[in-house]
Amino acid sequence: MRKFLFAFALLTCPVSLFSQNAQLACEGRRATVRISEITLNGTVKGFMAAVAAHKAWVFSHGLTKDEITTVPVIVRDDKTKARSYSDKQFWSIHIHGSNPPEPKHDEAYDAFVKMYRDNSDIKSEYDICLPNGVMK
Repeated sequence: MRKFLFAFALLTCPVSLFSQNAQLACEGRRATVRISEITLNGTVKGFMAAVAAHKAWVFSHGLTKDEITTVPVIVRDDKTKARSYSDKQFWSIHIHGSNPPEPKHDEAYDAFVKMYRDNSDIKSEYDICLPNGVMK
């Protein structure tokens, strides 16, 4: 509970108390969470190829403790209440387990970013702190 209260206090403090570039305390692993949506001209296959290329780039650049998981969002029909997997929206989490500085962007980085942009739009993006023991 103490860890939660500390994290809540940090998040509710005025921004002026912290440098804009200062990292928030995180007793766990930092992660980036996104909801992406396939564009009209994009495909799920192209989006998932971007995910695979992203993972390959991360690991090939020494970030071997990072984890990237992408899954379709479960949607519910408002009328029938039936649930199904979306073919348009995907939830992704990139858990940052490696702590060296992010490698310089190169041609392979630019390639997977282009694949994402050609196939999807990011609808929401959040940085979070996963407590230790979550998503091991």
